[in-house]
Amino acid sequence: MLYLLWIALAAAPLFAETNTCANTPVWTTCDLTFDLAANENAATADVRAEFRSLRHRTYLMYAFAEGSRLTIRFAPTEEGEWDYRLTSNIARLNEQTGKFTAATSDAPGFVKTANVHHFATDRLDPEPDQPHLWMGSAIDNFLKLPRADFDRAVEQLASQKFNHARVTLEPDADLREAADRIRALNSRGLTADLVLAAIPEDAPARRKYIQAIASRLAPFNVTWMGVPAMEKLPHARALLKDAGQLLKQFDPYNHPRTSMADVTSGPLSSDQWTTFRSYGTSDPNVGAIEQQLYATPAVNTGIRSSRDLWNATMNGQYPASGSGPYMTAWFDFMSANRHWELEPYFDLDGGRALALDGIEYIVYIEKPGPVEVTVEDHGYNVVWINPATGERTRAKDYKGTHFTGTPPDNKHDWVLQISRESEKQRMLKSYKFTSRDEPIRLQTVEVNPEKTPFEVATPEEGALPAGPVPASIKVTRNSRATRTLLVEWTAEVTADGEGYRVAGVGNPGTLNVPRSLAHTLPASVLLHVYVLNALGKVYELDRVNRLVP
Repeated sequence: MLYLLWIALAAAPLFAETNTCANTPVWTTCDLTFDLAANENAATADVRAEFRSLRHRTYLMYAFAEGSRLTIRFAPTEEGEWDYRLTSNIARLNEQTGKFTAATSDAPGFVKTANVHHFATDRLDPEPDQPHLWMGSAIDNFLKLPRADFDRAVEQLASQKFNHARVTLEPDADLREAADRIRALNSRGLTADLVLAAIPEDAPARRKYIQAIASRLAPFNVTWMGVPAMEKLPHARALLKDAGQLLKQFDPYNHPRTSMADVTSGPLSSDQWTTFRSYGTSDPNVGAIEQQLYATPAVNTGIRSSRDLWNATMNGQYPASGSGPYMTAWFDFMSANRHWELEPYFDLDGGRALALDGIEYIVYIEKPGPVEVTVEDHGYNVVWINPATGERTRAKDYKGTHFTGTPPDNKHDWVLQISRESEKQRMLKSYKFTSRDEPIRLQTVEVNPEKTPFEVATPEEGALPAGPVPASIKVTRNSRATRTLLVEWTAEVTADGEGYRVAGVGNPGTLNVPRSLAHTLPASVLLHVYVLNALGKVYELDRVNRLVP
């Protein structure tokens, strides 16, 4: 009998379960860890746990292996009791159950998309979601930085009010160290925007890779940022679509998904796995037009200056790069506004604008001069802001429907704020996330040639070389709406399935169809020309050419 007891005690560690979930604060990770027996293979083991709250929030989490241990990582999303049930091809683990209680927390919750073009942090119904003002920057050499240097970088970002840090998982990434550093980011209020630099081309290897990443890191406050530049990745669309579908499968928290791009991730939007867009340029010919085409939020990783920042903002994009005092000044300013309801606004001259009509108008004047803004008939507070510093210059209050003004000086660019501050304070007392009577709807792009006051002048129909050629459109009917135009030229070889690429901007501009867009040449290339007029109306012109070497 003593011998049998000794055998049982000796074997106990092999079958031990370590549960760190008791009293875990919501939005914080905890682990269930299982020691494997000598005859159990971690490489072939399949263990999953379905977690369920009293209010029936349910998450299916997959185990990952580290040595002879299997770990299931989880983050409760509401306080109170949770139960879980295991499913496994290891008989002794299959159908095991357990429960724990999650503690309250003041953490804001995971980031999610909201209100068509914006972000929020999650809340459990019936509590309202909280607006999320995304401001991010990158931490280079994420896992190669000495830990002390990494910690200093995190503290610097937090002190400057950044709430996102973009980090890259290189091919040799130590995922245990990555999890520890992401935990440190989350503890300082920073969401980790994960760039995956090693997505395998081989489909089975890709599935294994995505499952390993998601099972370890999805329980943290993260977003998925795809690859460093989707335009440079061969066969990017198919590979990213499969990787995105795998993320949807293995990430039960449904964290926001996109891919980084040198120009735009818009070509991936039709594949139904991205939930927001990423831009590498603040050019309004791209960003302002595509904001009218896609019902998803957008971030910009190409910000290098205050002017980049404010042009991206007027495009409707949130900053995902940048550094310096101008970023903190932007965050302080936008935090005091209803940023989660602002949309591009076009009824003005002399600048570019965002507005919640009748409440707030924010105008960026890149080249100082007179500005005119049509507003709803109310009384407004008027302030001029230096975007480099955030310094505010109060102007005379305005009442009426047609504001006109000039910046305090012409030494730099300016931001003009026309707002009903008392009304904004009253609105903050409401439990509603949005104040709009009607939901935001995308406009219908005009494609009827008879209603389109433009035509493609160059290039002409026929052969089109893969390389730079002049490009222009001709205005056939002049009007107030055609006084300023934004133009995006895109090219797509539909037979090869890579989606479109931005091949030129502006009018006149240069059209440069990348050779990599076609698998073989010659090929039929479809040119889409999008024109955004001064009143915010989008037109589309189409042309088929033959792409040649």
